[in-house]
Amino acid sequence: MIFIIIVLLLRVCYTDVRNRIIENKCVIAIFLVNLLCFIINRQLPYFLSALIVFFVGVICVLTHCVGAGDAKLLAVLGMTFPLRELPDFIFLVAVSGLPLILITYCVHWLSNKKFSKTLPYGVAITSGYLLKILI
Repeated sequence: MIFIIIVLLLRVCYTDVRNRIIENKCVIAIFLVNLLCFIINRQLPYFLSALIVFFVGVICVLTHCVGAGDAKLLAVLGMTFPLRELPDFIFLVAVSGLPLILITYCVHWLSNKKFSKTLPYGVAITSGYLLKILI
C-alpha cells in the first residue's frame, strides 16, 4: 500500500512543480488508500490530527500563505499520525521546504525573474511525509 501512496505522491510532486496544482483526484486517492490501510490493520484513522491540520490549513489558505491543495494534502497525510507525532511531521515538512525555497529563489533570480516565484510546496510536504515514515 505504501508503494501506491508513493506513486500518488510522485504524481502530486510532478503536477505541483509543472503546473503549481495539486489535483483533488490525487488527494482523494491518497485519502482512500490511507483509509484502506487503516481498515486492513484494524485501526482507526487519526481524524483529529487531520482536522487540526485542515483547520490550520484553511486559515493559511485564507491568508494566502499556502494553496488549498497544499492544505488538503497536509490534512490527508496528517491523518496517518497521532497528535503526539504531528509536530514532528510539520517540522520535517518545514525543513524539507528550506532547500525548495533556496532552489526556487535561485532559479527565479537566474532566469531574470521569468520563472515563477511561487513554491511547489507539495514537494516539501511529500518529502516531510516520507522522512517521517522512514524515521
